Amino acid sequence: MLISIILKAKKYEDTWYRGRALAESCKTLTWRFIMCSEFFENNIPAEESDQRFIKRIKEINNEFADLNEVISAKKINAPIITEEMRKIRGLSLNKRKEYYLENRIENQIQWYSSKADNNKSKYENWFSLVIICQFLALISIGYLIKYPMSDFNLVGLFSTVSASGFSWLQLKKYQENKEAYTTATSELNLIKAEANKNFSDEEFSKYVLDSENAMSREHTMWLAQKRM
Repeated sequence: MLISIILKAKKYEDTWYRGRALAESCKTLTWRFIMCSEFFENNIPAEESDQRFIKRIKEINNEFADLNEVISAKKINAPIITEEMRKIRGLSLNKRKEYYLENRIENQIQWYSSKADNNKSKYENWFSLVIICQFLALISIGYLIKYPMSDFNLVGLFSTVSASGFSWLQLKKYQENKEAYTTATSELNLIKAEANKNFSDEEFSKYVLDSENAMSREHTMWLAQKRM
Protein backbone atom coordinates (compact mmCIF):
# COMPACT_ATOMS: atom_id res chain seq x y z
CA MET A 1 0.00 0.00 0.00
CA LEU A 2 2.88 2.34 0.89
CA ILE A 3 4.58 1.71 -2.46
CA SER A 4 1.30 2.38 -4.30
CA ILE A 5 0.85 5.68 -2.48
CA ILE A 6 4.43 6.76 -3.26
CA LEU A 7 4.06 5.85 -6.95
CA LYS A 8 0.77 7.74 -7.16
CA ALA A 9 2.21 10.83 -5.46
CA LYS A 10 5.57 10.97 -7.23
CA LYS A 11 4.31 9.95 -10.70
CA TYR A 12 7.70 8.55 -11.69
CA GLU A 13 6.36 6.94 -14.87
CA ASP A 14 4.72 10.16 -16.09
CA THR A 15 7.94 12.06 -15.38
CA TRP A 16 9.93 9.50 -17.37
CA TYR A 17 7.60 9.68 -20.38
CA ARG A 18 7.59 13.48 -20.42
CA GLY A 19 11.33 13.60 -19.81
CA ARG A 20 11.96 11.38 -22.80
CA ALA A 21 9.60 13.46 -24.95
CA LEU A 22 11.49 16.60 -23.92
CA ALA A 23 14.87 15.05 -24.68
CA GLU A 24 13.76 13.68 -28.05
CA SER A 25 12.15 16.98 -29.05
CA CYS A 26 15.38 18.86 -28.32
CA LYS A 27 17.42 16.21 -30.12
CA THR A 28 15.22 16.34 -33.22
CA LEU A 29 15.37 20.13 -33.28
CA THR A 30 19.16 20.05 -32.94
CA TRP A 31 19.57 17.64 -35.84
CA ARG A 32 17.34 19.78 -38.03
CA PHE A 33 19.41 22.83 -37.10
CA ILE A 34 22.84 21.34 -37.80
CA MET A 35 21.62 19.66 -41.02
CA CYS A 36 20.16 22.97 -42.30
CA SER A 37 16.73 21.40 -42.56
CA GLU A 38 13.36 23.16 -42.80
CA PHE A 39 13.17 26.41 -40.81
CA PHE A 40 16.98 26.41 -40.46
CA GLU A 41 18.08 26.37 -44.14
CA ASN A 42 21.64 27.41 -44.91
CA ASN A 43 20.43 30.34 -47.04
CA ILE A 44 19.19 32.00 -43.85
CA PRO A 45 21.65 34.38 -42.12
CA ALA A 46 23.48 32.68 -39.25
CA GLU A 47 22.14 35.09 -36.65
CA GLU A 48 18.55 34.54 -37.74
CA SER A 49 18.89 30.74 -37.75
CA ASP A 50 20.38 30.93 -34.25
CA GLN A 51 17.47 33.02 -33.02
CA ARG A 52 14.96 30.64 -34.61
CA PHE A 53 16.61 27.70 -32.86
CA ILE A 54 16.70 29.44 -29.48
CA LYS A 55 13.04 30.46 -29.87
CA ARG A 56 11.98 26.87 -30.56
CA ILE A 57 14.00 25.63 -27.57
CA LYS A 58 12.19 28.18 -25.41
CA GLU A 59 8.83 26.95 -26.69
CA ILE A 60 9.73 23.34 -25.90
CA ASN A 61 10.99 24.36 -22.48
CA ASN A 62 7.70 26.13 -21.74
CA GLU A 63 5.72 23.10 -22.90
CA PHE A 64 7.55 20.90 -20.40
CA ALA A 65 7.93 23.50 -17.64
CA ASP A 66 6.55 21.03 -15.08
CA LEU A 67 9.79 19.01 -15.37
CA ASN A 68 11.92 21.84 -13.96
CA GLU A 69 11.41 20.51 -10.46
CA VAL A 70 13.12 17.20 -11.31
CA ILE A 71 15.75 18.28 -13.87
CA SER A 72 19.24 18.83 -12.48
CA ALA A 73 20.41 22.40 -13.08
CA LYS A 74 24.03 21.24 -13.42
CA LYS A 75 23.15 18.91 -16.30
CA ILE A 76 21.53 21.65 -18.37
CA ASN A 77 24.14 24.31 -17.61
CA ALA A 78 25.58 24.27 -21.13
CA PRO A 79 25.45 26.50 -24.23
CA ILE A 80 22.23 26.27 -26.26
CA ILE A 81 24.25 26.38 -29.50
CA THR A 82 27.75 24.95 -29.33
CA GLU A 83 30.70 25.54 -31.63
CA GLU A 84 30.50 21.92 -32.75
CA MET A 85 26.92 22.50 -33.89
CA ARG A 86 28.00 25.50 -35.94
CA LYS A 87 30.94 23.53 -37.35
CA ILE A 88 28.69 20.70 -38.56
CA ARG A 89 26.19 23.18 -39.95
CA GLY A 90 28.97 24.71 -42.02
CA LEU A 91 29.97 21.41 -43.67
CA SER A 92 29.31 20.74 -47.34
CA LEU A 93 26.10 18.98 -48.34
CA ASN A 94 27.82 15.62 -48.89
CA LYS A 95 29.68 15.84 -45.59
CA ARG A 96 26.48 16.68 -43.75
CA LYS A 97 24.74 13.78 -45.43
CA GLU A 98 27.52 11.36 -44.38
CA TYR A 99 27.47 12.70 -40.83
CA TYR A 100 23.69 12.39 -40.60
CA LEU A 101 23.59 8.82 -41.90
CA GLU A 102 26.35 7.62 -39.60
CA ASN A 103 25.56 9.50 -36.41
CA ARG A 104 21.79 9.78 -36.57
CA ILE A 105 20.13 7.20 -38.86
CA GLU A 106 22.51 4.31 -38.17
CA ASN A 107 22.67 5.18 -34.48
CA GLN A 108 18.88 5.09 -34.17
CA ILE A 109 18.60 1.85 -36.16
CA GLN A 110 20.99 0.19 -33.71
CA TRP A 111 19.14 1.67 -30.72
CA TYR A 112 15.66 0.65 -31.85
CA SER A 113 16.72 -2.85 -32.95
CA SER A 114 18.48 -3.36 -29.60
CA LYS A 115 15.36 -2.23 -27.72
CA ALA A 116 13.17 -4.53 -29.83
CA ASP A 117 15.34 -7.55 -29.03
CA ASN A 118 15.56 -6.57 -25.36
CA ASN A 119 11.77 -6.30 -25.01
CA LYS A 120 11.27 -9.59 -26.84
CA SER A 121 13.71 -11.31 -24.48
CA LYS A 122 12.04 -9.85 -21.38
CA TYR A 123 8.58 -10.83 -22.64
CA GLU A 124 9.67 -14.42 -23.26
CA ASN A 125 11.42 -14.68 -19.87
CA TRP A 126 8.46 -13.35 -17.88
CA PHE A 127 5.97 -15.42 -19.86
CA SER A 128 8.09 -18.53 -19.19
CA LEU A 129 8.04 -17.69 -15.47
CA VAL A 130 4.23 -17.43 -15.56
CA ILE A 131 3.89 -20.82 -17.29
CA ILE A 132 6.36 -22.51 -14.93
CA CYS A 133 4.57 -21.16 -11.84
CA GLN A 134 1.20 -22.27 -13.18
CA PHE A 135 2.63 -25.73 -13.84
CA LEU A 136 4.10 -25.90 -10.32
CA ALA A 137 0.73 -24.79 -8.91
CA LEU A 138 -0.94 -27.71 -10.72
CA ILE A 139 1.66 -30.10 -9.33
CA SER A 140 1.03 -28.69 -5.84
CA ILE A 141 -2.70 -29.25 -6.28
CA GLY A 142 -2.05 -32.85 -7.32
CA TYR A 143 0.22 -33.32 -4.30
CA LEU A 144 -2.50 -32.03 -1.93
CA ILE A 145 -5.10 -34.29 -3.52
CA LYS A 146 -2.85 -37.27 -2.86
CA TYR A 147 -1.73 -36.08 0.58
CA PRO A 148 -4.62 -33.94 1.90
CA MET A 149 -3.16 -33.82 5.41
CA SER A 150 0.19 -32.44 4.27
CA ASP A 151 1.38 -29.10 5.67
CA PHE A 152 3.16 -28.25 2.40
CA ASN A 153 0.61 -26.11 0.57
CA LEU A 154 2.42 -24.08 -2.11
CA VAL A 155 -0.58 -23.55 -4.39
CA GLY A 156 -1.13 -20.01 -3.10
CA LEU A 157 2.55 -19.10 -3.51
CA PHE A 158 2.87 -20.29 -7.10
CA SER A 159 -0.52 -18.86 -8.06
CA THR A 160 0.41 -15.47 -6.61
CA VAL A 161 3.78 -15.39 -8.37
CA SER A 162 2.10 -16.41 -11.62
CA ALA A 163 -0.56 -13.69 -11.32
CA SER A 164 2.10 -11.13 -10.39
CA GLY A 165 4.19 -12.07 -13.41
CA PHE A 166 1.19 -11.77 -15.70
CA SER A 167 0.33 -8.38 -14.21
CA TRP A 168 3.92 -7.25 -14.79
CA LEU A 169 3.66 -8.27 -18.44
CA GLN A 170 0.48 -6.22 -18.78
CA LEU A 171 2.07 -3.23 -17.06
CA LYS A 172 5.37 -3.16 -18.96
CA LYS A 173 3.80 -3.90 -22.36
CA TYR A 174 6.91 -5.73 -23.59
CA GLN A 175 5.15 -7.19 -26.63
CA GLU A 176 3.63 -3.85 -27.67
CA ASN A 177 6.98 -2.09 -27.17
CA LYS A 178 8.77 -4.73 -29.20
CA GLU A 179 6.35 -4.22 -32.09
CA ALA A 180 6.72 -0.42 -31.89
CA TYR A 181 10.52 -0.64 -31.85
CA THR A 182 10.55 -3.16 -34.71
CA THR A 183 8.30 -0.89 -36.78
CA ALA A 184 10.59 2.06 -36.11
CA THR A 185 13.65 -0.01 -37.10
CA SER A 186 11.99 -1.09 -40.36
CA GLU A 187 10.97 2.47 -41.17
CA LEU A 188 14.47 3.79 -40.48
CA ASN A 189 15.99 1.12 -42.71
CA LEU A 190 13.76 2.30 -45.54
CA ILE A 191 14.78 5.89 -44.83
CA LYS A 192 18.44 4.85 -44.91
CA ALA A 193 17.93 3.16 -48.29
CA GLU A 194 16.50 6.39 -49.72
CA ALA A 195 19.81 8.16 -49.06
CA ASN A 196 21.49 6.45 -52.02
CA LYS A 197 20.90 9.41 -54.30
CA ASN A 198 22.37 12.80 -55.00
CA PHE A 199 20.39 15.36 -53.01
CA SER A 200 20.01 19.03 -53.68
CA ASP A 201 19.95 21.28 -50.61
CA GLU A 202 16.15 21.42 -50.77
CA GLU A 203 15.79 17.66 -51.18
CA PHE A 204 18.16 16.93 -48.30
CA SER A 205 16.29 19.41 -46.11
CA LYS A 206 13.05 17.52 -46.75
CA TYR A 207 14.81 14.16 -46.28
CA VAL A 208 16.03 15.19 -42.82
CA LEU A 209 12.61 16.57 -41.90
CA ASP A 210 10.86 13.34 -42.93
CA SER A 211 13.46 11.27 -41.08
CA GLU A 212 13.10 13.27 -37.88
CA ASN A 213 9.32 13.08 -38.06
CA ALA A 214 9.57 9.30 -38.37
CA MET A 215 11.84 9.11 -35.33
CA SER A 216 9.59 11.44 -33.33
CA ARG A 217 6.48 9.43 -34.12
CA GLU A 218 7.27 6.61 -31.68
CA HIS A 219 7.82 8.66 -28.52
CA THR A 220 5.04 11.10 -29.47
CA MET A 221 2.64 8.16 -29.73
CA TRP A 222 3.75 6.93 -26.31
CA LEU A 223 3.15 10.35 -24.76
CA ALA A 224 -0.29 10.57 -26.38
CA GLN A 225 -1.21 7.14 -25.00
CA LYS A 226 -0.20 8.24 -21.49
CA ARG A 227 -2.46 11.30 -21.76
CA MET A 228 -5.51 9.22 -22.72
